[in-house]
Amino acid sequence: MSRRPAREKHHLKTRRKDREDVEKICQGCHSQIHALFSNTELRDPRLGLDTIEGLLENERMAKAIAFVRKQPIGARVTTNQSKHARRR
Repeated sequence: MSRRPAREKHHLKTRRKDREDVEKICQGCHSQIHALFSNTELRDPRLGLDTIEGLLENERMAKAIAFVRKQPIGARVTTNQSKHARRR
């Protein structure tokens, strides 16, 4: 996604339903995905966020990827805590 080293696994479907549908992505992109979207949103097929292509087409995620790409390779990318995470 961001052209940084892919070190983390992101389950495109829920782990309970499909343990094999996994994409390796960088830490920054993975953090951004979970900061921007709740698990409910990621699971909703109408939103199309259950594929890499769908994530790349999403405007919020595209802005996040542009931010991650600007960061130095090897630097840990931090994110603001998501709204849905703060509610827990």
